[in-house]
Amino acid sequence: MHKPNLDEAADLSLKVVSLSRPSSFSGKIEDAHGKHKEFSAHVRIIAASHFLPFSIAVSEETPTEPYQWKVSRRSGHTAMYAGIRSLSDNPNADCTHVGWIGNYKDLKGEEHSCDDLSHDSRSNICNELEKYDAVPVFVDESTANGHYEGYSKQILWPLLHYMSWSDSNPMKPAWWDCYNKVSKTFAAAISAIYKEGDIVWIHDYHLLLLPEMFRALNPKATIGLFLHSPFPSSELFRSLPNRKEILYGMLGSTSIGFQTYSYARHFLSSCTRVLGLESTPTGIDNMGNMVAIGVFPIGIDARQVQERRSLPAVQAKMKSLREMFANKRIIIGRDRLDEVAGIKQKLEAFEKFLEMYPEWQNNVVLIQVTQPGQTRQPKLEAKISELVTSINSNYGSLEFMPVMYHHTFLNTDEYMALLNIADLCLITVIRDGMNTGSLEYVVCQQDKHSPLLLSEFTGTAGSVSGAIQINPWDYQGVAQAIDTALRMSPEEKKVRYKEMYRHVMNHDAQYWATTVIQDLRATVLAGQSSSVTPKLDMALFVKGFKASKRRMIMLDYDGTLTPITNIPAQALPPPEMLEALRTLCADPRNFVSVISGRDRAFLELHLGDIEGLALSGEHGSFIRYPGGEWINLLAEMDMSWKDEVLSIFEFYTERTVGATIEAKETSITWHFRNTDPEYGEFQAKECMNHLENSVVSKRPVEILVGKKCLEVRPISVNKGEIVKRLMGANPKQWDFVVCAGDDKTDEDMFRSLRTIKRSVAGNVGGEEGQHAVSTSVGTGTNWSSTSMRLPPYYFTITVGPPDKRSAAAWHVSSSHDVVEALMLLAACDNNAE
Repeated sequence: MHKPNLDEAADLSLKVVSLSRPSSFSGKIEDAHGKHKEFSAHVRIIAASHFLPFSIAVSEETPTEPYQWKVSRRSGHTAMYAGIRSLSDNPNADCTHVGWIGNYKDLKGEEHSCDDLSHDSRSNICNELEKYDAVPVFVDESTANGHYEGYSKQILWPLLHYMSWSDSNPMKPAWWDCYNKVSKTFAAAISAIYKEGDIVWIHDYHLLLLPEMFRALNPKATIGLFLHSPFPSSELFRSLPNRKEILYGMLGSTSIGFQTYSYARHFLSSCTRVLGLESTPTGIDNMGNMVAIGVFPIGIDARQVQERRSLPAVQAKMKSLREMFANKRIIIGRDRLDEVAGIKQKLEAFEKFLEMYPEWQNNVVLIQVTQPGQTRQPKLEAKISELVTSINSNYGSLEFMPVMYHHTFLNTDEYMALLNIADLCLITVIRDGMNTGSLEYVVCQQDKHSPLLLSEFTGTAGSVSGAIQINPWDYQGVAQAIDTALRMSPEEKKVRYKEMYRHVMNHDAQYWATTVIQDLRATVLAGQSSSVTPKLDMALFVKGFKASKRRMIMLDYDGTLTPITNIPAQALPPPEMLEALRTLCADPRNFVSVISGRDRAFLELHLGDIEGLALSGEHGSFIRYPGGEWINLLAEMDMSWKDEVLSIFEFYTERTVGATIEAKETSITWHFRNTDPEYGEFQAKECMNHLENSVVSKRPVEILVGKKCLEVRPISVNKGEIVKRLMGANPKQWDFVVCAGDDKTDEDMFRSLRTIKRSVAGNVGGEEGQHAVSTSVGTGTNWSSTSMRLPPYYFTITVGPPDKRSAAAWHVSSSHDVVEALMLLAACDNNAE
């Protein structure tokens, strides 16, 4: 399909960003583009952003409805749009862009909402945009305003840029409703064109709820989310009232990308502290689903900047500016009029520079261009005007003003001309996810090699190694850096510039987009190729139960029969679980036991009244058969090691707020679930090292790392030994065995049962037995799919995600699923009666 070329007529306000990846490029721009690899297999990508990269206007041919339309490129977000557009250039990729179309322009150039357009006029918009591989999302004016001008700009944008949301306008409940509604509208629009196998790539803070909403409609979809803005520390982010909804919305993704590692680290910390989820530097366990986290700093469309800077119109502007500022050194700055842009800090530092280095007075001009920010800020505008007036009054004259301040949209030719002739680019933003000017400036400085002063708080600071990094609040330091840059020798300029140029040209927007998609595909393929434990086959589970005559059911307690709680004493058995256990224990064909890490007193209190139920406490240290008394299996063992362990645990408890000690008869546990998540993990590692050096190396004990706890127990004690004891000397008597657990202590049970299954299958005579032996274990940690479906039925079930490393044959997602499975078996027993 022919695609109209809009680039020639585009009046672009270039706003692009950077990419911090190892530099390996030296050469021409064409070489950089040649380095992009094609996708190994065909991929269909659906990119979603708040705005489409197009705007629409009524065609002169249709003055009345139904309208025909003219399409032009929308300014802004150039790097993102360029990266998305570049994906279609890959021969093995198709890319469709979904987004809000915004308002349209009538024949007079006046803007109107699309709300009142006829159905045919809207259909014509869709047909016209289809030529550009774009799908419009229509949002009514009120909802769009509450979503974009309200929640996105007044709440999320300030918060993500380290400005507390309470410092902006008070949040209106309707804004949050609009933010939800827009995400739902996008989810429906994408679902309408989605096909299995497509990659959905969602962009920026306007659509943070979309991944979870789209996942609800398409559970198996591959979803990438890229956040172009910063992500604040957890201490600031947790002040957001809708913090959990935002985080869970983002975690609907398969993979989440950030500009810098620090932003990714802050996000991980927020998930840990706000949601209580476990994380690693590369991913988050979202209730069984691993969400990958990556760092992919964005690049600019270097080719377009290269072409634009050489246009005759730009050269004419350059000549005019050189004549205007003849014999002057030119410092340029271009920013949005926002607090985070650091314009105030820039002017303060420039004034300090003129004060400290009087020899530069009348010889240096700062050309500062600003454009409207996210919100109107009269106080900031007044302060900047005051500073400009002060500097020009103190250091200027009728013939010359040291600060040329322009608060207007600068056309692209003028901007390119400024970047070409500048002697120094000064960027003093105090928080920025990506920074346009720095990379554009580098591309435009191929002739002069002028230095770049770059705030260390930009997302590009870690990428552009040849830049001079500055702290915008250190006015004297910035003043000194300006002087250093203006006096820099041509040789040093060239060396610094070469480093910056190589990075910018080697890591453009196309490289960024391709890298993100390739990484997302690799994440999906890695998940598919890893050892996955299948979900419990409920039909087979019930079938095996009904067909059997002797059944062994062994169950863990915490995390298996009840959810994990912050306070262990609150993990009480639900009524439906107790009822299911009573029903199963009443059937003489069933032997039911709970094998827990809890002490005898807890088990006796909550489960002791169930007739026919066997209990084992403290990970196999005690056992109570139905109708019998508790038996201490470690009665003859030396327990003097407990005092040493207790003193070490007390040492770390005193130094770790929220940590507790649980002293049992045969073991001691140190809990850190209620501590600061990061500090608790650190202290647990320190404590474990202390134990290994002081106790474990000298005593017959071992350390068990559980869920937010460390347990020290005798080395001969584990749940696997209890399983062997319960299965007895003749395990062939059991033709249906169930064992369910959720953590590392339960893996001993699964391994014991796998060994027992082998021996039972090996003793079966005939051809059937030989087949069972050959398929009873299979390769890897899981049992073979064949043996799991052959009698005797052994159902070892782990609670957790399918990719969790486990010796179990099956998995369920939560303790609720375990209880439901028991209720199904209990229902079978009731029906049999």
